[in-house]
Amino acid sequence: MNNEKRYTELTENERIIFNSIEEITNHLNDDIDNPVSLSFYLWKMGIDDPQAKEKIIQSTLKLILNSKDPLSLTKQDFTNEFKTISELFETGNSYIITYVLKWIGLNVSPIAYTISQNIE
Repeated sequence: MNNEKRYTELTENERIIFNSIEEITNHLNDDIDNPVSLSFYLWKMGIDDPQAKEKIIQSTLKLILNSKDPLSLTKQDFTNEFKTISELFETGNSYIITYVLKWIGLNVSPIAYTISQNIE
């Protein structure tokens, strides 16, 4: 679904909340080097599944735990894992993967941050 259309479908109260979150993330310099809100980032990408964040965290941890050498994981490994959650990950956009891994690394599992720094 187009993000502009999704935005217009929000209620007025939801738009106030959306705009507030966007202002906060902008103020905090939300970007690939400073990931602020994974939930908001996923929504802006077009992922409407309210469980997407949790699914991505679980998929990331599963991939890391099942790997003999987590630092050898590639962006393609994460793309393959995440595309089962949303087809939007099928693009192989490295920015998306790096944002997700850094956010998880800063908030859930530090190894994901190390992977985000070394990933190819």
